[in-house]
Amino acid sequence: MRKILFSFLFVFFTTNLISDDHGIKPGSLVAEFHYFDVTDPISFVGAVDKFDVSSCADNWREQSGVNVALYAIGGGSHSHLILVTYDDYDKMLLGRSIFGSCADSAQMIDSLDGFSNSPKYYNYVSELVLESGDWTTDTVFANVDIKVESGEEADYLNAWKTFMESQESVGSFGINRIMFGNKYQTHMIFLGSTSMTELTDSMKTAFSSRAYQTYLNKVEDIRTNVQTRMAQFVKAYPNER
Repeated sequence: MRKILFSFLFVFFTTNLISDDHGIKPGSLVAEFHYFDVTDPISFVGAVDKFDVSSCADNWREQSGVNVALYAIGGGSHSHLILVTYDDYDKMLLGRSIFGSCADSAQMIDSLDGFSNSPKYYNYVSELVLESGDWTTDTVFANVDIKVESGEEADYLNAWKTFMESQESVGSFGINRIMFGNKYQTHMIFLGSTSMTELTDSMKTAFSSRAYQTYLNKVEDIRTNVQTRMAQFVKAYPNER
């Protein structure tokens, strides 16, 4: 029910992150993150539900393998996130072509615009660079949007990976490279859990760790924190049913 990306959402200041079965590996998904400031949550979700049972949505899922999930957002100017994930960019391109050619999708977009503060709508396209654990089973995430200086990604990823490998795992985590829509941030880091208490406790422990101080010393000149947000799973619209 929760096979959709995101995540996430999403943090690198974390402890309790790595266990024997949570090795860091290359990611394989690409995603669209659609952020909304929703003014009528019930009607907003209803519009997505209505599209989900349409023939357009059926064809979209069948042809592109898309997965969709809805999250509630805390700690920023947006209230909700619709996360759309594909296996690769070719599937994304196909999916966007199908989605953009349907009357049902156009009607949903018009409805979402009416149930949200449309000037605040924002989106970006990302690819999952590194991940650990199964984020699709987690229900709450910490998300950190960061900006890495041009040409410094390799050094940043090495420092981040070393820090994360020094911790024990309470859930999933990973880092997304923002390929399109990266005016304000270049990467999004996520930490997932099934417990908000575990999530916040791990963050507080990490902030006070020696490994975190070492990490800060390595990245202070190449990385800027943009914002940290919470994402809470609301509902999945999975490909497999």
